[in-house]
Amino acid sequence: MVQIDIISGFLGAGKTTFSNMLLKQYMSSGLRPVYIVNEFGQTGLDAEIIKGDGFQAVELDGGCICCTLQYDIITSMKEVIDTFSPTNIVFEPCGIFIFDNFFDILKQPGLYGRCEIANIITIVDSVNFSFSKAAYGSFIYNQIKNAEAILLSKLERGARDVDELICDVKNINPDAYITTKIWDVWDSEDFEILLSLEKGPRTEYQTRQHNKFKALTIPLKQPLSQEKLDLFASACTSGTFGDLCRVKGVVQTESHPVLLNIAMEDVVQAKFKGIAEPSLTFVGLKLNKKEILRFLSS
Repeated sequence: MVQIDIISGFLGAGKTTFSNMLLKQYMSSGLRPVYIVNEFGQTGLDAEIIKGDGFQAVELDGGCICCTLQYDIITSMKEVIDTFSPTNIVFEPCGIFIFDNFFDILKQPGLYGRCEIANIITIVDSVNFSFSKAAYGSFIYNQIKNAEAILLSKLERGARDVDELICDVKNINPDAYITTKIWDVWDSEDFEILLSLEKGPRTEYQTRQHNKFKALTIPLKQPLSQEKLDLFASACTSGTFGDLCRVKGVVQTESHPVLLNIAMEDVVQAKFKGIAEPSLTFVGLKLNKKEILRFLSS
């Protein structure tokens, strides 16, 4: 029976980073994990990052598996099981994923009796939690409500009071296991605790709201100077390009490729060591495509 871990969390919370950690833990334990990621935009960047670390990875892009890509996830999971014979699947849904009807996917012919959900883990972004809860509450509540374990990310930045954050999360899901240990110092014992939590009966907490998020992926045909990249990041967080909640992609600068990660007002630039065509994906409720293109082409 293939064990499936669902790693949920809102856009930019740190799902891919934790999924990578979990894959490495499984591999070091002699297991055969496969990573499946659902990208809302037209990009397979997260899968490429995971593949760069030597793992089998499958991407589903261009929509959300909880609505437009239900058939795709069923087909992909069948193919993954048949092709790779994994012991574990680490499944990372897109940030606007909701659990409505997801559990029924495993009851479909070809999957029923071959796989089961082992762990439901939700990543909560400590930097953006207050803003994202206020602006996109239905997704945040749905993901936290359905979680058996909740991991608080980005605590090393000291963005807000940890006790207050835990209290807010417990008000949504008082039964979930919550850990505040900074990810950089996790070891095998931390994973053992997380993965051996006692599972109670699962209840699917549903929401009827599914906001009409838009996604836009733009190939970058020319390098950007570091100065222009910084100005671009500031424009993303200021509202110049619309109501953005996520920007992610690879940008070629004058000296090296940069992995750009923007979640609400949280901006991270890091040297990109993998192989990917320069492009940026934007996710939000309102996207000013004309202004984005004007800035990138000027």
